[in-house]
Amino acid sequence: MNDHREAEIVSTTAVLKPSPNNGGTALSVPLVKIYGERNSGTIYLSELIRLNFVAKELRGFVPWPVTGLQLILPGRESVRDAFFSATFGSNLGWKHMRVKPVEELQQYGIASRRLHFLTITKNPYSWLLSMHRRPYHQYYDSGLSFEEFLTTPWQTTRRDGTEQTIENPIQLWNVKNRSYLPLNNVFPALNLRYEDVLCDPEQAMSQVESEFQLQRTADGFRNFQQSTKDTSKDSDYYRDYYLNERWRDKLSAAAIEIINKHLDQTLVKTFGYGMLSNCVAA
Repeated sequence: MNDHREAEIVSTTAVLKPSPNNGGTALSVPLVKIYGERNSGTIYLSELIRLNFVAKELRGFVPWPVTGLQLILPGRESVRDAFFSATFGSNLGWKHMRVKPVEELQQYGIASRRLHFLTITKNPYSWLLSMHRRPYHQYYDSGLSFEEFLTTPWQTTRRDGTEQTIENPIQLWNVKNRSYLPLNNVFPALNLRYEDVLCDPEQAMSQVESEFQLQRTADGFRNFQQSTKDTSKDSDYYRDYYLNERWRDKLSAAAIEIINKHLDQTLVKTFGYGMLSNCVAA
């Protein structure tokens, strides 16, 4: 599902060409690798990087021919998985994957060639609501209540880079976001929060520029206003919904209790979020 939407913007995302003189990657400009879970703003972040910096983003989603091939071959995800298995050395994998340990990443030549890592994290409570609404790459029967969704095992794909089954989507948030933190110890890396990018994208891009010393494509900041998933909603809608936390109205006391039971509270605090009390639920 998400791969189809991303295929539409493939022309706006730089794709690296193999070169025999540089270990397989053209390095005329700095490279950027973005990691972030589904429904966390990775497409928006990609567009901001494209619009504002002279940089090439390593591919994080499958190209349309691979997606089309998957439609006619057995296995719902096998072709997509095979693509990232075969190309990992040139792109460092699916953008939604659990990031490999830094010791493993260091074994890939591209990881030492002017490569900058960007990760994006979303508030776990609002993210879970988004995943319930759009449970990408899950094939269970639709119609689960939010509380049922929170207690349903999550079946991963091979390109997720995790165990085959994760206890629930709450643990999925823990696993994926925990994997981003070690990048800062070894590589040029910046961990962004979706809410901060949404609140002040210009400041977020200034932070990227300062951290990575990237060249701007033009004077001033250029924003991407179009919704990446719902054309009926614009950036003002998302800023209001997420920054004013309108999503809280959708959380029951029971849902908050389930979420809090499984959330890694230390990780939540590390990313600057707070745990909700089920006493304030609608």
